[in-house]
Amino acid sequence: MIQQDINYYKNLDSIAKEVLTLLAQSIDVNTFFLSILNPIQSFIIKSFNRNAKLICEGDIIPYNMVYCKLVVENGLEPLIIPNLKEHDLTSGHPATKFIGNGCFMGAPLINEGETIGTLCAFDIKPYDFKEYDLILIKSLAALISQTIILENGIIRDPLTGLYNRHFIYNYFDYQKDKQNDEMAILYIDLDHFKFFNDSFGHDAGDEVIKQAAGCLLQTVPGDSHVARIGGDEFIVLLHPSHCENLMKSTQQSAELLLNHLSTMPIQINGNDHFVSASIGISFYPHNGTEMESLLTKADRTMYKAKESGRKNIQYYHPL
Repeated sequence: MIQQDINYYKNLDSIAKEVLTLLAQSIDVNTFFLSILNPIQSFIIKSFNRNAKLICEGDIIPYNMVYCKLVVENGLEPLIIPNLKEHDLTSGHPATKFIGNGCFMGAPLINEGETIGTLCAFDIKPYDFKEYDLILIKSLAALISQTIILENGIIRDPLTGLYNRHFIYNYFDYQKDKQNDEMAILYIDLDHFKFFNDSFGHDAGDEVIKQAAGCLLQTVPGDSHVARIGGDEFIVLLHPSHCENLMKSTQQSAELLLNHLSTMPIQINGNDHFVSASIGISFYPHNGTEMESLLTKADRTMYKAKESGRKNIQYYHPL
């Protein structure tokens, strides 16, 4: 999730730029960079090169080819390698074979105990890192980690990991390139959710919400945005592909969502339970161009779905 959200963060870019500049003023190696990792790739989201352009912003490198993987495997402390050819971890590394020799220092970026990226210093010649260099990169990596955590908290729901109300209401600020695209706004409310809280407690209710969130994520098309905006209320923003009809593709996706939700067993105290949902739908730009207005229309339409017996789909129609 961190990788797909980087472009939505408001402060990370400027803080990262200042961090790399400070490292460059303090440590005399060529390259400093900030990476975000997954088990397949390393994404370079910010870089500073003194002379030679060794690593550049926007580079995507296979995970097994980067020294950052060694940082992850090293744990919570920075990894320091003054001479790549002489260190057991890097003497036979694919990157060392490619560049010949050099130095590397990397500190992990930590989020909830997991290493999500690295802050690194790198050169193609050996360098004798000082204790001050270690303290500096460790402190700055902690600053970047906290920035990412704070930025993530602005747009993500802590219970489900979905986008939150703030992100949805400010969607067009985050997605300026989408302002000319058609879109369906699905307002989804779980049916009889109060039953779970009243009968089994709020922990069980939270589990229902988390499983419903997972079901939505797995069911919607890949370019959709899924959010929890409070309680048992979810929003899905659907974008039809260029060859799809907006109404037809929305109907198909909404029906699939209802079917998957209502047939998904939720285990509570060893027994399977099931939950359905009511869905109200409005369309951008056909029913409006302001997100708050579109959500209000979809919300009112969702209540018509409730009044029509629940577990059904209703579309907004102007009075």
